[in-house]
Amino acid sequence: MQEEKESKDEQHPVSLKWIRRYFKIAEQVSSWSKDPSSKIGAIIVGDKGQIISQGYNGFPRGVDDSDERYNQREIKYKLVVHAEMNAILNALYNGSSVDGATLYVHNLPVCHECAKAIIQAGIARVYIDTNINERWQESWHYTKTMFSEAKVECYYFNESDGSITRQC
Repeated sequence: MQEEKESKDEQHPVSLKWIRRYFKIAEQVSSWSKDPSSKIGAIIVGDKGQIISQGYNGFPRGVDDSDERYNQREIKYKLVVHAEMNAILNALYNGSSVDGATLYVHNLPVCHECAKAIIQAGIARVYIDTNINERWQESWHYTKTMFSEAKVECYYFNESDGSITRQC
């Protein structure tokens, strides 16, 4: 196997080698979710490559996260904290700043609600590894609009061919 290039390029500030590593970590974090239908993971990485925080889709601390609640969509959607929001809130809970950081999200695109928090928290760039399906098109449209206006860079990473495409 050919060794991957370590250097950064002008298209994106992180090497392909590290992008793959961060997504593997986000994928591992996603497995912590108790949600039977969606396993989403997010990690926030600082400008020196340090992992600041992680999050997965789940209920808030101390809230009953029984299978019964997860299996009732109406209840689940009212209680679940998205992985991106959880990562931001976990950083805050631990006294860490995410200003200027990079967010990696595994398994779903960033919704417009999480986009607001990402912008307000000062996150500078976002990588996703999932194509946008029909269900998320409208939300993704608003996410991209807000990210573009707020100057948050967003990229789509395709694991199968290693390509990185700027989305906004």
